[in-house]
Amino acid sequence: MSRRAVLLAPLVLVALLSLACADDGNVVTIHTGLDPEVVATTGQTGLDPEVAEVLDTDDDGVVSRERAERDAARVAQELAYQAVFADDAAVAASFPGGQLLIGDVRANILDSPITLMDDPENPTHEEFVSRLTSMIQLRLAGVALDELGFPVDISVADAEINAQVQAHLEGAFEEYAQQRSIEEDPSIERLATPHCVGALAVTSEVDAAAASERVQAGDAFGDVAAAVNLPGLTETDGTIGCGLPFDLRLPSELTLALLELELGELTEPLLLPSTASPTGELWVVLHLDSLDTDAIDLSSIGPFAGRLLTEIMPTYEVSVAPALGAWSADNLRVALPLVP
Repeated sequence: MSRRAVLLAPLVLVALLSLACADDGNVVTIHTGLDPEVVATTGQTGLDPEVAEVLDTDDDGVVSRERAERDAARVAQELAYQAVFADDAAVAASFPGGQLLIGDVRANILDSPITLMDDPENPTHEEFVSRLTSMIQLRLAGVALDELGFPVDISVADAEINAQVQAHLEGAFEEYAQQRSIEEDPSIERLATPHCVGALAVTSEVDAAAASERVQAGDAFGDVAAAVNLPGLTETDGTIGCGLPFDLRLPSELTLALLELELGELTEPLLLPSTASPTGELWVVLHLDSLDTDAIDLSSIGPFAGRLLTEIMPTYEVSVAPALGAWSADNLRVALPLVP
């Protein structure tokens, strides 16, 4: 911690007490450089001249109370950070299975400085917290993998932890995450299965319902489509194509309806606006011709490993030194202390 920071610390902590209120209560008068005898006899406390200069930008001896309180809080925050940063043995963060010391983070920054960093030996509060965040995230990923049966030693250097984590993410853990995701949500496998789809596409709901009834009564879907469909929207037999549901480039309402179909089923007539229809309305009935279960490709909607880790990691309790910030489980980051 610098000599200036040491000298400023007690002054900033009493800064607000040293500001005398003006008549309207919305501004404060700044007293700087008071003689020690005045301080002793009157009880007034002088504000450090450098701090006062920051607060009093127009040099009129007064500043808004809101500005004074906000700026004094910011100075106090920076001093608190510098005090913690100066102690390599202080705990920066605790998490399941370990701790990160200030010295650990400092060494990590020196070993691999942040891009465009001005002074790796004296990182800003934001730079320090950014690196602390990434170090916590890496260790939480390691802890999660280890608890799931994929060993990771988080006591080693970050590069080695990262190598272990990446090996699992690119290997057996991805398969594990795929199967776990399917067990929790069977519809995932459906998304990875190629669908062959046909459609009845006509200008009115009445015509769509009539065509659908013919198919359900036993008429071949392709024959009905050839007889009723507007030209140019499908193949002659009503075929739209084969592919993964979201690769077919159907309107979203059709895709969602398609995912509800079992093999050979028809959707209810669905209304879409269309310039291809003389009425401006297109009524569509989808037909699920086939499912190519031999060509299921889970990698097309993956990877699953990273998703699973980001579901597990927020459940861990993380404690960060208050002067550095606070852990946010929602976005897995250390947030800087709030200043009013």
